[in-house]
Amino acid sequence: MVSATIESGTGSMREQERIVKLETELEYLRTVAQHDRIVEQATGAISVRYRISPSDASEMLRDAAKSQRRNLHALAAAVVANGGSFAGA
Repeated sequence: MVSATIESGTGSMREQERIVKLETELEYLRTVAQHDRIVEQATGAISVRYRISPSDASEMLRDAAKSQRRNLHALAAAVVANGGSFAGA
């Protein structure tokens, strides 16, 4: 009877650890999805503003981030805030 109580207590601890791990993973995936949405919005805005394909706009955004040594998400957010313009981004 005592060993059953200990095992169920251990199981609960493992379940709690698993829940914490899954919650952490979910938060990470939500953050990644949000960053992807911002990058997609910036790509679309650049594509419309400069009348280029989304593929070319994506490449332009990534090249700009590399050349400015900036985080892609941060640059994308600034570009979206500027209506697709890199000026002031």
